[in-house]
Amino acid sequence: MTPAGGLGVWHPTKLGAEDGLASAEAQRRNAAANEAESTQSSRNARDALETADATLAEAEAEAERLTKTASQKRKDFEIAKADTDDDAEEATSGIQVLEDDAVDKDADLASKTAAYEATRSAYANSTASVVTLTTELTAASASASVATAVHEKVKATAATAKTTADALSKEANALNAQTQSDPETGEVSEAEAEQKARSVATAAAKAKAAEIVAARAEKSAADAVDALAHAELNVKTATEALEQEKSRNKRLGVSSTQAEQDMIQQSHVTSLARVAAADAKTTAEGGFYNSSSVQSEMEDAANKAEEDAVIAGDVASTRGAEAKKAAIVAKAAEDSALVAKAQLLLAESEVKVEQFKIAAAKNMIADAKSGGGAAQASVEPVQ
Repeated sequence: MTPAGGLGVWHPTKLGAEDGLASAEAQRRNAAANEAESTQSSRNARDALETADATLAEAEAEAERLTKTASQKRKDFEIAKADTDDDAEEATSGIQVLEDDAVDKDADLASKTAAYEATRSAYANSTASVVTLTTELTAASASASVATAVHEKVKATAATAKTTADALSKEANALNAQTQSDPETGEVSEAEAEQKARSVATAAAKAKAAEIVAARAEKSAADAVDALAHAELNVKTATEALEQEKSRNKRLGVSSTQAEQDMIQQSHVTSLARVAAADAKTTAEGGFYNSSSVQSEMEDAANKAEEDAVIAGDVASTRGAEAKKAAIVAKAAEDSALVAKAQLLLAESEVKVEQFKIAAAKNMIADAKSGGGAAQASVEPVQ
């Protein structure tokens, strides 16, 4: 039908087709945008997955490296621990032989020191005794000299007294004999007789007194002889004692010298043993302390390495989870991109359908104008 007034033919089918095309093109644009966004998201997810895989590989490699390092450090610690045990053994029983040797030599030094002190004391006492005995010998010799002088003097006195007593006794006897044999005896007066008797008595008394004096002198001489003999015995005894002590002092001097030399040598040997034991102990203890320090450091290092390995393992596990999540996300993004591509293809198909509809509508209009003469005309989609 043609509207009144000849203004044109109204085609409601063509108008609907154009609206359908616009809607289809709008959906295609939305689908194209969604497809582009999904494709980019898929690429981003793929890149994120590759990054996650690389990060995972790196984390796993680091975890493996740290695990091997921790294992090696643990082995190093066990070796250091064994070394420390050896050093501890060396620091205790290892130097016991040296310490025992030092103790034995110290005991020998104490014994030889005591022997030296005893010998030295005996030698000193002997030396003092020599001085004392020398003084005693000098005094005894002086006493003997005095006794000799006294003896000589008393001996001379006794000899003189005896000579005098013998002479007076001889004179008294001669006077007595002469008086008694005198021819005038008995013829003289009483006074003369008494005088002769007194003369004889006086001579006899003098002789007797001289005999007493001589006897006393003999006694003094005998005492002087005893005193001299005693003094000479003292000199002999002092001389023998001094000679014996000098001989003993000489032997003690040799023994004291030898004992001192033995003590000095033992002191030297003991000092060397002490120094050797102390040095060995210091060295062993130093080695033990150093080994203990190294062991402690290695144990700390092993513990730290094991902690790092655990942390690295946890990190690798986390990275593994992240990689799995990234793979899921990438797969979801890829699926979303495929869906978007399908939706785009669908939208493009719908656009083509609408274009064919419009082309068909145009052909119908053209056919209507030409009276159907163009029924065989080709239908081209509206671009």
